[in-house]
Amino acid sequence: MFRVQKVLLADYEEIYEPVLVENPFTLVDIRGVGLRQYQIGLTCNRLLFGCDNFSKYGDEPSFLARGLDPEIESFELVSMLPLQLIRFHFFRKTNRCLMMLNIVQPTGSVPLTVLEHPMIFEFGGHVYKQHFWHTWRERVATIRVMQPLYGQITGASPFSSTDVQLDEEPTVVQVHPVPRSSSLYSACHAGVGDFG
Repeated sequence: MFRVQKVLLADYEEIYEPVLVENPFTLVDIRGVGLRQYQIGLTCNRLLFGCDNFSKYGDEPSFLARGLDPEIESFELVSMLPLQLIRFHFFRKTNRCLMMLNIVQPTGSVPLTVLEHPMIFEFGGHVYKQHFWHTWRERVATIRVMQPLYGQITGASPFSSTDVQLDEEPTVVQVHPVPRSSSLYSACHAGVGDFG
């Protein structure tokens, strides 16, 4: 499942950092037609894109053991973007959960070639795509709160003002659950054994 994490550990130890969340996405055009499938991972500083390259080993027989985990044998990282250059937008359109990425100009730096059109990714995982959508929003919001350098990160929808803006949502982090007050029942039973 964590293919980006496995490839980082196996091949890219010098740039390794823990992957906070990753899952499959489909790059779609503006009409929602799928163009390419990616496995995207989010770290505290980067967005990593990977995909399968089945022609990686040419015509070699596939039954030969290459000493690799079969899950990442044909998988490779194809792109890596620093979070300073990305603006996230999370939104839903009918029953589709989408993430739109815009490349932004970092403040106080030389001009970059900016993509004219945003990249739109549809969340994969038929049954769990709602869960993935919420998890990605939560992780991106956490990075934004914890690292002021990434203040441009947003979860706003580009299409509708009725969507909840990530900027407007209160961010509450609860490390330990609030202790429950004892009920009347447990207080009565605790006092039953104390006869002196």
